[in-house]
Amino acid sequence: MSKRALYQLLRTANRPRIHGNGCVKAQIARESTDATKALSEKISSEIKQEVAKLEFPTIITRSDHIQRLSKYYSPKMLKSIIAAEQTVTPDLWDKRKKAKPLFPLSYADDLAKHDPFYDLPRMPWTDFSEPHQPVPPPSDLPQTVPPDLMNTDVVEAELANNRGISRDYMRRLIVRPLVRKLVSNVTRLGKIRSFYSLVIVGDENGMIGIGEAKDRNESSRAVMKAKSKALRNMFYIPRLDNRTIFGSLENNYHGVDVQLWPRPPGFGLRVNHLIHEVAVCAGLKDLGGKVRGSRNKMNTIKATIEMLRNQVLPEEIARARGKKAVDIKKTYFSARK
Repeated sequence: MSKRALYQLLRTANRPRIHGNGCVKAQIARESTDATKALSEKISSEIKQEVAKLEFPTIITRSDHIQRLSKYYSPKMLKSIIAAEQTVTPDLWDKRKKAKPLFPLSYADDLAKHDPFYDLPRMPWTDFSEPHQPVPPPSDLPQTVPPDLMNTDVVEAELANNRGISRDYMRRLIVRPLVRKLVSNVTRLGKIRSFYSLVIVGDENGMIGIGEAKDRNESSRAVMKAKSKALRNMFYIPRLDNRTIFGSLENNYHGVDVQLWPRPPGFGLRVNHLIHEVAVCAGLKDLGGKVRGSRNKMNTIKATIEMLRNQVLPEEIARARGKKAVDIKKTYFSARK
């Protein structure tokens, strides 16, 4: 009888039976106690013999080795294995090419040694007589802590110290959150939702800034973060007579085609509502424009700011043509009446 059959016999001895009426009743073993004990002793003795053979194998001869391999490999594979074993001699094994790590240690065979480069730090506070090294002293360099984007006072203090901008000036700026929406980042763990915000700030006198931010919890926090970034990214937009642009502008930004034209005094801002907000923050009063193609809000705002920032000034044209800036202004940049 095989081992599998003996184990199956023991399982069926105590297995419960399900009768037709649905009641589960445990079947009482019919065999006597002496017969069950004799059966279990026989199984345990056979298992012990097999374990003894596996734990303490005797010296394996060449024929036993080939016979053992023949149980797992086909004749063709067995022939190739024997041929490979015959080609590898002890001399070849000793002369084998060892792996060379990128940063090898000089004591690969003896870990009780010390490497002068890796194990001994070259610091003044190192004490090799003690098993535990002391804590390094604090550095004298100032620690640069990133400012909190949610704290307006921290951002204002940083700008006041680094750029010399007064807090009263920053508090008088116009803040326009033009884009606020819920976005999703699709990852392998699922969709991660967050609030997106695009904010522009300006002083109505040529200075304008744009900022983008996200927050997973609240939309207002995203607006505050975007405002802080916009304050850091402020730049100056040149204007003709402090009211309009210097010439016709056109920009294609990711499918959004924006065109702007200068207009005479009193014309007003007859442009897209998003461009209108940008113009108010920048201090432009007379402007005409058209948005063609896509109507994406973010791209429309970015295309407008990119055009206003990269205007061709009269000084640049005059320098390229070898003329005076006054002549260029009278010819090309005079106000239309």
